[in-house]
Amino acid sequence: MNEASRWRFALAERIAASYARNPKVQAIQVAGSVGRGVADRYSDIEIDIYYSEPPTEAERIAAVRGCGAVVDSLDEDDDEWEEQMLLDGVHAATSTFLVSTMERYLCEVVEEGQIAPAAQTRLYSLQHAVPFVGHDLIEQWREKAARYPARLTHNMLAANLSFRGFWYAEEMLAARSDVLLLYRSFVEVGQQLIHALLGLNRRYLSTPDGIKWMDETLAALPLKPANCAARIKAAFRVEPVEGVRILKALIAETLDLVELHIPDFDTVPYRVNFSRHRQVWDGSPGD
Repeated sequence: MNEASRWRFALAERIAASYARNPKVQAIQVAGSVGRGVADRYSDIEIDIYYSEPPTEAERIAAVRGCGAVVDSLDEDDDEWEEQMLLDGVHAATSTFLVSTMERYLCEVVEEGQIAPAAQTRLYSLQHAVPFVGHDLIEQWREKAARYPARLTHNMLAANLSFRGFWYAEEMLAARSDVLLLYRSFVEVGQQLIHALLGLNRRYLSTPDGIKWMDETLAALPLKPANCAARIKAAFRVEPVEGVRILKALIAETLDLVELHIPDFDTVPYRVNFSRHRQVWDGSPGD
């Protein structure tokens, strides 16, 4: 654990201890970059909390104030409660769920093979966070999450290997130097590429949308194109036409890896799509 993580982790323990006083709380983990021990100067503190039954607003506020923090905001949706707070001037936030919600996520992802990005994110956090309360329950969940299903691998590959639109417009945008549209396409392709590689490597999404900590994410994958992270970055730094070439090479190498390691996944439709090109006309059809 680096120094930036160490002092943040001590603050996280104060937050966790306050929440642990509520008998409804069944599990607490220190999550995010602090839990993984890789925090930097920009990192906030993330705490995952699992209740046996819904917390009241008064209980949520009391847990924040109980650790000496100040409530910044309270939010919730159908699955999650979130408390944003300031503790000794440092921003921290909870991701709070019911135990039954985590068990539903495990069913959706592990048993049914659904892509379910929000659920995958919870499973990623489960595997990488540091338990504070509920060690036995967390270990049971981790054992289930470790069984990454072949169906999910196939679904992740099918959802991300089409690179829709990239074959149609990228060369035109590069030739015209329409870099705003081109680099938006680059971002989409890069994210789809990494999501496909996560599926290939049987790893869960770390965020429901986008990619954070790209270098760390790719470094943890044994199956990937050589120098993958560096080449993705390079695509944005070289001339647009060369950037297109770099990403196309990464796509081709990823398809090679899929064929080698998941032979029952049919890559032919994706190869066909990848080989398409936008038609050009250099003169009148009548010439």
